[in-house]
Amino acid sequence: MRRHDVDVLSLVLGLFFIGSALIWGLSDNPGQVADSWPLPTLLIVVGVVGLGASLVRRRSDPDD
Repeated sequence: MRRHDVDVLSLVLGLFFIGSALIWGLSDNPGQVADSWPLPTLLIVVGVVGLGASLVRRRSDPDD
């Protein structure tokens, strides 16, 4: 069975939605989540994961 390629966009968006749901669910005051540090930190981490997955995918692609 052949492995399929990783869809980087789906990976990044999935991590973002899971992370934001966890931050919102675990916060004491969900209305002020956007005013604190967890959401920007989540965006930075998800962005780094997306860049890393993109670079790994680019290196593993055979040259045409």
